[in-house]
Amino acid sequence: MNEFKKAIVSGLEEYLSGLYKAIEGLSEAELNWQPSLESNSIIYLLWHMGRVEDNWINKVIGGNETVWIRDGWNKKFPFNEEDYGKGYNKQDLANFPSIDKDLVMQFYNEQRKEILKVIESLSEEDLNKDYKRLTGELKKGYWILGHVLVEESQHLGQVAYIRGMIKGLDN
Repeated sequence: MNEFKKAIVSGLEEYLSGLYKAIEGLSEAELNWQPSLESNSIIYLLWHMGRVEDNWINKVIGGNETVWIRDGWNKKFPFNEEDYGKGYNKQDLANFPSIDKDLVMQFYNEQRKEILKVIESLSEEDLNKDYKRLTGELKKGYWILGHVLVEESQHLGQVAYIRGMIKGLDN
C-alpha cells in the first residue's frame, strides 16, 4: 500500500477510535438527544457516517453495491434504502427513529472492512480518475478520499461536542 493510502487508512482508524470513545456509556436517551430542533442527534450521526463511507468508497470509487444494500442492512432499519441523511431538515431530524447503537455500529464495522479492501486495491489511475457525485459534479478519487476524512472528522467533532453538552468535560 502506498504512503497516500496508508495516510487515508490511518485517518479512518483514528476517527473510528475517537468515535467509539465518544459514544461509550451513552444511554439511548443521550444518543437520541438533540441540542436544538435543527441539530443532529448522535445516533443520526453514527448512521449517517457509516452510510457516507459506504456510499463514497464502496459505491462511487469501488463501483460496488453498498454494503447497506448488498448485505441487507437496509431491511434492518426503518429507512428508504437509498437514504443516507443528506439534506435532512428540522422535521426529518425530529422524526428520526430511535435505532439500536450496537446494530448501527455492526453495520459501520462491516462496511469499514469493505472500504479498506477498496482503498487497498486502488491504483494511481483510480485515484486520478473522475467520479460523478450525486450532484453530477466530477471529482477525482483522491479528492473523494480526502473529503471522506474531512466530513467524517467533522461529524466526529459534532458527536464529541454533543457528548460534552450531555456529560460535561472528561465524562
